[in-house]
This record gives sequence, structure tokens and C-alpha cells, in this order.
Amino acid sequence: MRYVVTLIWAIVLSNTAVFIISAVDGVQFDAMLATGFGVVITIFVALLDALNKDMGISDVAQEK
Repeated sequence: MRYVVTLIWAIVLSNTAVFIISAVDGVQFDAMLATGFGVVITIFVALLDALNKDMGISDVAQEK
């Protein structure tokens, strides 16, 4: 479920960033490019999460 939320936020934020950059540069907004960036960001976050589990970083003791 957290990857679905990550995907939605990555798509929304990348579309916003590409829209602002294209408006400043005066070029046409490309929604497919922005959505592709969102998907790539989500894959990158998922890989970092998997790497985090492999390194045992998430096994740090909880403070009480």
C-alpha cells in the first residue's frame, strides 16, 4: 500500500515540477514525460527500501 501512495505522490509532484519548469522555459507541457519521471522515482524509492532491508538498517532497536 505504501508504494501505491508513493506512486501517486511521485506522479503528482513530478507533474507539478515539470509544469512549472515548462511554464518558466516557455515550452509545451508534456504529461507523459512527467508521469514517467514519477514512475522512475517510485522504482528508485522501492529499490532504496529493499536495500535498506538488506543492510539491516531497519533492525535498529526502538527507543522506549
